[in-house]
Amino acid sequence: EHGNQINRYKCLLSKTFGSNQYNGLDIYQHLSDDKKEQQQKRDETACWGAVNSIRWALRDEPGELDLSKYTIHTAYLKTDWFNDDDWHTVRELEKAPKVNTYVDGPEFLSLLLSCREWNNPILMSFVDYLSSKIRATIEHSCFGEHYEDIDGHIRFNIQDTAIAQRRFLQTVFNQPNHEAPFMADLKQHVENIDDLYVYGRIDDASHTHTIQHGSSFGTPWSLMHFWDRSLDRTVDADYWGFQNTNEDNLTVKPYMFWRIDKIKEGPVLSLRYYTWWEKGAGDNGESNTCSYKTRVYNYIKEHILSLEKISAKLEAINKLYCCTADKGDICSEGNLYKQYENTILQFKLNKILIDWNDADKRAQFISLIRELNEELTKAMEKVEWERVRKGVLK
Repeated sequence: EHGNQINRYKCLLSKTFGSNQYNGLDIYQHLSDDKKEQQQKRDETACWGAVNSIRWALRDEPGELDLSKYTIHTAYLKTDWFNDDDWHTVRELEKAPKVNTYVDGPEFLSLLLSCREWNNPILMSFVDYLSSKIRATIEHSCFGEHYEDIDGHIRFNIQDTAIAQRRFLQTVFNQPNHEAPFMADLKQHVENIDDLYVYGRIDDASHTHTIQHGSSFGTPWSLMHFWDRSLDRTVDADYWGFQNTNEDNLTVKPYMFWRIDKIKEGPVLSLRYYTWWEKGAGDNGESNTCSYKTRVYNYIKEHILSLEKISAKLEAINKLYCCTADKGDICSEGNLYKQYENTILQFKLNKILIDWNDADKRAQFISLIRELNEELTKAMEKVEWERVRKGVLK
């Protein structure tokens, strides 16, 4: 969803129907006056088209259409899987005391399969397409699967698809899903459809973290929040206002996350720290709005990562995957650069994914990562970040 789409559609349809169902929504609040006028004209045209379409569908004559008796029903539909942003939208829809529903790929396919007796060639063609799309999603979600590219380099699904990255984060960090009971009913129609990691309801448990997805130059990335986002600003500052705020007014609780990405050597799992970094502030990147970033970052590297329990976990992960043929460790520490995101820890996933079918090694890796995550969280919670920012705690 973008541009307040759903609320805009509901409000416009409400006006078109002559009902008061959604008249209270302010759908143009984010637009300037000139853009608001342009958008209103486009919306009026869309409403006129909607009325004509409804009139045709109901076979009503002009002037006889009474839409005030109808209820607007919002169906949030995706023909594939729902990410966390989609579930956020669904939850927002559920807050409104109106009739709403949401449908993902398998649910939509189940609905279409109930209409097989229609024997409509267009419908059945789409059913075949949707079935193949869902199968492909499940296949691509197998993050350990790999192949050789045209240059003979090994590539993993986790490098190419967001769903594989998501499933890896869910598996490693124990992010639960609700079960989707309708999946079993589809198994007779679509092979390998019963995969609840891919198609399942997001659990509302307190230990469930948000997983976000995006792409950089066409390459997908995914991240899972490790530490609450503050964007290094006070709560009442506007989104961009913190960039020009005096350092004394900034919050410093680090925004940290685990991120799946790729580097030249292949896919990696990184622990990253994000904060505002003023560009053009000199070679050392220091300025009145970002000097504390260096202090916070260095404190994490020097005081958190060096803790005995944390360094022991990192050493154990390196030892788990070391062999004479390998050069360097699986896990390495990052460096502070003049940019918004900086890597604190980085795990190269090539060796880890190649050995993923080794059940014992896989279980040890997952256990070590979860223990590492827990120790990091405990250590971060104990730090007086305000004192770190001011340079009192070094």
